[in-house]
Amino acid sequence: MFCVASVFRYIIFYIALNLKNKMDLQEIKIIKSDERGIIYNCGKSSFITRRKGTISANHTHEDNEIVYLVRGEVELTIGDETQIVKAPIMFETAPNVYHKLVALTDIDLVIDRS
Repeated sequence: MFCVASVFRYIIFYIALNLKNKMDLQEIKIIKSDERGIIYNCGKSSFITRRKGTISANHTHEDNEIVYLVRGEVELTIGDETQIVKAPIMFETAPNVYHKLVALTDIDLVIDRS
C-alpha cells in the first residue's frame, strides 16, 4: 500500500526528471540574407556566412567589434593597413575605425560587439 508521502515524492521526482530532460530549442533568427550570404542573430554575437568574391564595404561601427574568422581566407583592411588572413584567426576593430573584408574564399565569421 502506498502512502501519500511516497506518491508525492514520486510525482515531484517525475516532474523534476521531465523538466531536466526538456531541451529549450529555439530557432536562430536571420538578420539579413542576400547574394553575399547570411547573417544570423546569436544574441550579442552574429554568425555570418559570405561567398567567395563578396565584399563587406569600408565601414565603421559605434561599438568595439571582435571578429572570429573560423573558415576561409579574406583580404582584411583595418584603417590604412591591409593583409591577407586565413582562418582560424581573431581580430578587433575599435569604434569608428574604417574596416573592410573581401572574401577570397567562402568564409564563416562570428562577430561580437561590446
